[in-house]
Amino acid sequence: MSGSTTLRRQVLAWVSIPLGILWLISAYIDYDIAKRYVNVVYDRALLESALDIGRQVRVLRGRIYVDLPEAAIQMLRTRGTGQLYYMVTGPDREYITGEPDITPAQPSETGQAHYYDDTYREQPVRVAVIQLPVETEDIRGQVTVHVLETLPPRTELIRELSIKFALPLALLTIVAFIVISFSVTRALAPLAILRQEIEQRSHRDLSPLPAAHVPTEVRPLIDSMNALLSRLGAALSAQQRFIADAAHQLRTPIAGLRTQTELALRLSAPEEVRATLTQLQTAAEHTTHLVNQLLSLARAEPSAEHTQTMERLDIVTLARATTTEWVPRALARGIDLGFDGPEAPAHINGNDFLLHEMLGNLIDNALRYTQNGGHVTVRIKHARDGIKIEVEDNGPGIPENERDAVLERFHRVLGTGVDGCGLGLAIAREIVLRHGGGIRLLAATGNQGTLAQVTLPVKT
Repeated sequence: MSGSTTLRRQVLAWVSIPLGILWLISAYIDYDIAKRYVNVVYDRALLESALDIGRQVRVLRGRIYVDLPEAAIQMLRTRGTGQLYYMVTGPDREYITGEPDITPAQPSETGQAHYYDDTYREQPVRVAVIQLPVETEDIRGQVTVHVLETLPPRTELIRELSIKFALPLALLTIVAFIVISFSVTRALAPLAILRQEIEQRSHRDLSPLPAAHVPTEVRPLIDSMNALLSRLGAALSAQQRFIADAAHQLRTPIAGLRTQTELALRLSAPEEVRATLTQLQTAAEHTTHLVNQLLSLARAEPSAEHTQTMERLDIVTLARATTTEWVPRALARGIDLGFDGPEAPAHINGNDFLLHEMLGNLIDNALRYTQNGGHVTVRIKHARDGIKIEVEDNGPGIPENERDAVLERFHRVLGTGVDGCGLGLAIAREIVLRHGGGIRLLAATGNQGTLAQVTLPVKT
């Protein structure tokens, strides 16, 4: 069926096919019943004609003859059935009376009347044959009576009866189709109401569709659509929240860049201009870092899920390579950055770019808040619930009552004296959640510093 065919038309089309088949089967059965009934009635009348002729068989002076007056013959031929022909033969199948060109039938083994179809004078006929005993002093044997009847009257009656049976059945089938059509229309009415409600909705209205009055078979579809609307709502909310956060966070550094640029234009002393340009460079670096973090957060948002693919990868190799990339930054600050992981690979389902971004943010956060001369260690460990990725530092640490809060966007611990935008841990959490894992912040060994622990499920 074409794509423009409505559900109502499809249902009615599939219903009309079995209805039509049932009507054809019923019409055939009615025809067969009518044929059997007419044949029984006509065969009985044919047998009566044969018996009437047989009753007139006489034996006189050793000769068999049939005492059948012309008037009786006319009466037999005008009994309201088809045209009749007859023939009577003797014990030795010799012709006695009737139509001499009728082909005699083989005697019945049971001696009872029997019927068969034949052709006589290029006309289809029904033949009844009976055998009557003749016992006299001169003759002993059986007389055979053949009575033939043309079939057109039978055929006409069968046709009339079949039509009389088929017409009411056809009318009943049409009525049933109309009732089914009405029922289908009523049953699909909730879908029409639902369609109107969807058409009248604003593109901003992502509230769940009502499922109270829809058929049970349609409810899974409504539930799936509501789940999709819920995911769309979450994605749009995340996008709107990201736009609002980005606008809020970028407004201040951009305003600072503009102010410092205007101030530099007013200065004339080279030393003052140089100092202002140095501050301008620092502000530009901070803004660049903020923009990069915002872009990373946008890639980690659920709304960007369709752009990221998951694949089988070795987290040990990825963590070792990511740690190596941050070694120059650690050496510049005199921080000992180390890696501790198994030699064997550990495979998970994940996105290479996002996991690299997640681990880079954890390392960056640890290096920023660790004093010069400190140490940061990246570990990969096997655990019962998956693969654990740990980034441990011996910095000032995070108070226990703020460990959950720092995982939120733009939340920073006060009094650290470290520049940052408060997005690194939030980005890491979004990426971990996207991979079906969990992240938590703990106290480092000896209660000095912070241990960021990520758990990812292992690929089976």
